[in-house]
Amino acid sequence: MNILDEVHVRLDEYTLPRDLELDTSFSRYHSVNFNPGPQDIHFIDAIVSERNSQISGLSYQISRVESAMSKLAAICSKLEESRSRVRQSMLAHQALTSSARRIPPEVLGELFYHCLPKTPYITPRDVECPMALTLVCRHWRDVAMSTPRLWSSITIHLQKAVSSKCRPGYDAWLARAKSVPTAIRVLNDIDMSEVDAACLSSLVDWLRPLITRCRDFWWHGPSLPGLFATETNLALEQLRITSPRGSPSVCMPGPAKHLRSVYLQYLNHCLQSLDAVIFPWDQLTDLHMHFALFSSSVFLRLLQLGTSLRNIVVSCLCADEEQLRELPLRAPGSITNYSLRRIEVKVIRAGLDHLFDALVLPALEELEICFCYRERDPWPHTQFMSLLARSRCPLKKLTIRSNQNALPYFVEYKEVLPSLSIFTSAPPS
Repeated sequence: MNILDEVHVRLDEYTLPRDLELDTSFSRYHSVNFNPGPQDIHFIDAIVSERNSQISGLSYQISRVESAMSKLAAICSKLEESRSRVRQSMLAHQALTSSARRIPPEVLGELFYHCLPKTPYITPRDVECPMALTLVCRHWRDVAMSTPRLWSSITIHLQKAVSSKCRPGYDAWLARAKSVPTAIRVLNDIDMSEVDAACLSSLVDWLRPLITRCRDFWWHGPSLPGLFATETNLALEQLRITSPRGSPSVCMPGPAKHLRSVYLQYLNHCLQSLDAVIFPWDQLTDLHMHFALFSSSVFLRLLQLGTSLRNIVVSCLCADEEQLRELPLRAPGSITNYSLRRIEVKVIRAGLDHLFDALVLPALEELEICFCYRERDPWPHTQFMSLLARSRCPLKKLTIRSNQNALPYFVEYKEVLPSLSIFTSAPPS
């Protein structure tokens, strides 16, 4: 018989001590002030001695039980460990027949692609995909390393890239993307005052080939001169440049025939001209430009240059005193843009009436205007109606935020355009 089975049987046979009869003729005196005589003391001492013997016997039995429990606990721990190892072996062998092992590599690679972080620019980390996938097993590593789309997105920190030791890691990552167009974000987190010109030139030379094959590029931080000065045809479709300080200096003299979307953000800079911002304006379809102040004259110039624009978002639109003198000199309807369907602007200073006077927008479907100073500026109703009359546009959605002065005219707008939806807050998407 197995020892454990025998232990079970013997435990069933073990007779527990019966309830002890502990009452004596002296028990009734426990709660009263009883003063025993000499003869009573003799009997009481005998009872105490008997109780000591009983305690010793019970303590011995308890120690034996505790010792047995300790040994059983050790046996149980060993058995649980063995069970865990057996389960692991079972699962490992069971996995050999799993249908997951028969998934074609290209399908597995597609599954891996859907495991990538939702953010468009991946920061290389061992604990996140795609790096985490390479640590599961050899097969997964081989599939991951041979799936180009997993490696087509990356965030590059220039603080690390300044060291030539880190660049091979970035190069190896992007090399796995092979011919797949890439999405790259570069964070210029270096102190420009502490880096010499030779180092900056080396960085630019290293970055240019990466940008050449990039479809989606985001630069954040102070600009590097000559970054886009290349004669090679860029594959760029989307370009995003943001910086918390400094002024824009973006020159793209080379061919970039695929570029359609540009996003610029310099919230501490006032944009008064396009001299330092050179793009193939005529081929852009989507343009976002966010500055501390954005000249109304520059806005009109963009609508002249952007003959393919479908969407433009600008902040914060302003007109200084000089512009307020110049804008009225433009003939009404002197600027026509046939492609523009959506305009979103934040207005911080007067001049919106002159902009409406200057424009003809036959394709305009959505107009959103947010006034930075609530209720301060008048709503240019007359000029807006003239714009609608000149343009004969199919305006479907009008949003006017932070300007209650426009409310009295909404009924008239609906009469002119019965299908028009009007909002005084951000419209639903």
